[in-house]
Amino acid sequence: MRLGVLDVGSNTVHLVMVDARRGGHPTPMSDTKSTMKLVEYLDDDNDLSKKGIDKLTGYVAEAKGLVDQMRCEEMISFATSAVRDARNSDHVLDHVEKETGIRLEILSGEDEARLTFLAVRRWYGWSAGRIVNLDIGGGSLELTSGTDEDPDAAYSLLLGAGRLTHEWF
Repeated sequence: MRLGVLDVGSNTVHLVMVDARRGGHPTPMSDTKSTMKLVEYLDDDNDLSKKGIDKLTGYVAEAKGLVDQMRCEEMISFATSAVRDARNSDHVLDHVEKETGIRLEILSGEDEARLTFLAVRRWYGWSAGRIVNLDIGGGSLELTSGTDEDPDAAYSLLLGAGRLTHEWF
């Protein structure tokens, strides 16, 4: 099965397409990343501006076109900190879906931390023992620690590099 995964972050938008089969290693088919800096389009009320919404919508439409072109059978699309924390996130999600047919799912901060931890665990394997992972993104910082596939502790803080730069400089 060919699968597309769209990750809308606060700083970048990442589209990965793989050939996947249950229990097997996914074979990468395409990997594109674009700097969007959505966190810079949050206003003083924490609303994502029209310009930010339009930029996001355009990229999601472009990603959908690539997924269709590569004949993906399924597309998983999610958004993290900038969209998750925007006061008008429901409006943003509705607009993107209306214009593109793609409904972005909001990934909670804790789920973002847990999935990042799982990826690190899978990368380094069991022999790595206890893992302490800090993932500094554009809008948030995820902190996790544990010895298994599920971390013992998982936190998400509004301390992303892009967010702090935007707010303080």
